[in-house]
Amino acid sequence: MSDLKIQDILFCAAFAGEIDKLKSDPRIHTFEAGIGELEAAINLQKYLSDPSTWKPKAILGIGSAGVYNWIPRKDWEGKFGISKVFANYQIAFLDKKIRLPESITFKYEFPDLQFPFDGNDFVESATNGTGSVTLEDLSPRALERIKGESLGFENMEAFGLAKVCNLFNIPFGTIFALTNKVGPKGSEEWKLSWRKHSDRLQEKILSYL
Repeated sequence: MSDLKIQDILFCAAFAGEIDKLKSDPRIHTFEAGIGELEAAINLQKYLSDPSTWKPKAILGIGSAGVYNWIPRKDWEGKFGISKVFANYQIAFLDKKIRLPESITFKYEFPDLQFPFDGNDFVESATNGTGSVTLEDLSPRALERIKGESLGFENMEAFGLAKVCNLFNIPFGTIFALTNKVGPKGSEEWKLSWRKHSDRLQEKILSYL
């Protein structure tokens, strides 16, 4: 168990429904960063740049994530995902359908972060912060790259938040409700399950106070 306390963390969510239960507890610091990696990054940078705001010892992105199909459903369903490695691979880039400058940073890692959570309810994997939701099955080329870098989760805000935390030298990680398998039915599965799993995740965090 880490010495980091829940009260020392800023929990950043994409929208209010992902932090509503945490927000009701005055001991917990929350921030609604916005949807998508760009909006989340801009808003978190504005927050941290304001000298009047409370400065956390660590930041955790909280919300939901899809799971890539190289991880069997039985290994993640009903559990929570944690990450401290974040990549930014658009699926079209992995399939060589688009080209991006080689100078772009595609990965951030926060190896020194110690999560204040433990137990069999948590699955750790790296997160691909795509900025969009993948609605197709991955090609063999893309799947090989994703699996080769142990990218198990997909989330739209994680990489933007990681980039800002790296800039400000603040330890960063994520804790997700694992809501769906990435692919054609992922968005519909998320719509049906996110509220239930978000409640479970927030209640789990509150249990550590």
